[in-house]
Amino acid sequence: MASLASEVSGTQMVEFFGRFGRFGGSRAKLQRLLGDDEVMEAWVKRLDEFPEFRLVHGVFNTTVDVLAAFKARCAAKGIDFGKFSWVGSEQAPEFDPNDPETVVVLDATLDTLQNTFEFAWAWTGDGQDDKWRYDGMLSDAKKLRLLSDDRKDDAEGDGPEFKPYTLRWVRIKLDTNVGKKPIDVRNPKSTGCALLFMSAEHPARIKATDYEKRFGFWLPGLKCTAPDGDRWRRVPCVDFRRATRQVKLGSGWSAGSHDNLAVPSFRE
Repeated sequence: MASLASEVSGTQMVEFFGRFGRFGGSRAKLQRLLGDDEVMEAWVKRLDEFPEFRLVHGVFNTTVDVLAAFKARCAAKGIDFGKFSWVGSEQAPEFDPNDPETVVVLDATLDTLQNTFEFAWAWTGDGQDDKWRYDGMLSDAKKLRLLSDDRKDDAEGDGPEFKPYTLRWVRIKLDTNVGKKPIDVRNPKSTGCALLFMSAEHPARIKATDYEKRFGFWLPGLKCTAPDGDRWRRVPCVDFRRATRQVKLGSGWSAGSHDNLAVPSFRE
């Protein structure tokens, strides 16, 4: 691994020492930092107390904070964290330092798909200034399913693909397939509620939506039906109204497209 000294340019060093001196740094303080490991460690760790230093790529919470927030949310809602079982490793993967739109998400399921969806959406809304939901975006078993659920329309409950009370760490590439039709690029293993958990766990990413580098997105691993609409022809979507600082939950035709929406995909 390259040392920090080899990664910092001369210009950055000049700027650092200029700022250090401007805000009260002195040669004596610098010598103390350089000569005392405990002081240096305390100084660096103090930076982690500032949210802007904890956010990855400026918009993503650390996986430590995500797990802590999920446990706190469960406790607040009366959900026993001990019910959950891990799918795969409990060790979270790393963020990609070279890709500001690859996010690490703690994906979860509750007892039903509906309760999972509503839990993640309510958490998402609580992290934003305002929220809006299309009144036709319903989540009961007759209106929302996993894309892989091909049972008859009148089937009750969730399909066998839905596994309750699970946890898994996933990485998602958020800026793939921008402007494409979900029906053309999705598959039964596409991202579903994991994207709502992304919205909940990383509220700064939603607020940073600019539709130039950071987009809204479809939830391609889910299919839904609007009231009086064709069965299972729609896909939930999340975007952000910048003028009103409002997160939005809606749905659109699976064969439709929108320039402001990506169709995210899982990453290894």
